[in-house]
Amino acid sequence: MTLSSDHILSLAPDAASAKAGSQLATPVKWSGLGRDERALWGECQGSGKVPYRTQIDTGEPAFKCSCPSRKFPCKHGLGLYLLLGTHPTLFAADARPPWVADWFDSRQQRLEKKAEKATAQVPADPEAAALQARKREEKRDQNVDRGLADLQTWLHDLAREGLAGTRERGPAFWNGMAARLVDAQAGGLATRLKRAGAMCFQTTLPDRERRLAGELASLYLLTAAWQRIDTLPDGLQRDIRSLVGFSVAREDVLAQAPVSDRWLVLAQRTEEEERIRSRSTWLYGVATQRWALLLQFAAGAQGFEHTLPAGTQFDGELCFYPGALPLRALVRQQSPTSPLVDAPASRLDLASLLDRYADALACQPFLDSWPAILADVVPDVAGRVLRSPEGKAIPLDPAFRYHLHLAALSGGHALALMGEWDGQGFLPLSGWHEGRLYNFDTDLPP
Repeated sequence: MTLSSDHILSLAPDAASAKAGSQLATPVKWSGLGRDERALWGECQGSGKVPYRTQIDTGEPAFKCSCPSRKFPCKHGLGLYLLLGTHPTLFAADARPPWVADWFDSRQQRLEKKAEKATAQVPADPEAAALQARKREEKRDQNVDRGLADLQTWLHDLAREGLAGTRERGPAFWNGMAARLVDAQAGGLATRLKRAGAMCFQTTLPDRERRLAGELASLYLLTAAWQRIDTLPDGLQRDIRSLVGFSVAREDVLAQAPVSDRWLVLAQRTEEEERIRSRSTWLYGVATQRWALLLQFAAGAQGFEHTLPAGTQFDGELCFYPGALPLRALVRQQSPTSPLVDAPASRLDLASLLDRYADALACQPFLDSWPAILADVVPDVAGRVLRSPEGKAIPLDPAFRYHLHLAALSGGHALALMGEWDGQGFLPLSGWHEGRLYNFDTDLPP
């Protein structure tokens, strides 16, 4: 599959790689170009005598290059893929050279071993392994019990003293309690507490005090839910444990019954904190009408495991993390991606959005946000709201930073937007204009 230049550049690990890759997308830099139904290859002359061998599996896509760069994909992989889009006639249909065939063979062997490990890994002594796992879990539960009891006392004190003086106490006031939660192996709640503390210092955040109070109330409800977790439904128990900081093994997720569908890649955004990048990709199943969130992490210049550009689609199987309202998923199997043809037909008006969110919140009361496609909304950039044809309006999320891009995409007319609603604001992630999907985080200039 040949992606558009925008989709290819969205795969770059950073802006510098995207720029360097664009500069390499010229025929004079390359030799030995070739392709078949899935592979793409070429040699790029660098500063040394031996050219760099670059190859791409266009089905995912996946990249490999002999250059010393630790970025993934490197500038040569990006340049080669961009060159295919601008000069396809330079790539002769041919058999894969040995160095390309060897890479594809090794990739297939790794995939087969991973699948075997996910489905057939059995401990030598299952009973002993299960006993050790229960002991570790019981010990951690005890640590979490103590940590959440401390947090509940801390929140009681804060409620008694009020929020007026929290800003003067500085970040140390919040970070100290968060550190105690980390020591108690409740890292998920530590992250939420630091996020709440950061609201104190966001002077431009609308209705800051109310938002902070709501976040603290949610934290308190989580501590109360943990204390009676055994009385809650199984799915909600799993959600609470996940929010506290308990992880689910990848093998356990892939052992769940898969959901097969044609999955549309509708939005993607990448964030970075302390050299750890996280990439959130929203998928939508055509037949099941089901949302799925792929959440990936990468350290430094490391690449992400799956490269699914927004505006593409694929047939495949997803396995969902268990919960009361499963959204996060892993890709178990996928076909080669192809360009997205049109937006899904299931678009919501503003009233339906609120109803769907209320239903989701009733099922999972600690839900951060809910994905949706809004139909026929007109952005009011000055008012920081989205308006419906009937004159109703919902606020834009304060974290949204592409107001001018959104106004230009709309041109004052109604358009369809995909984004997340958290009960207080809508965060647009992508939008359709003249039949094309634009992903705000990757497809629009800064």
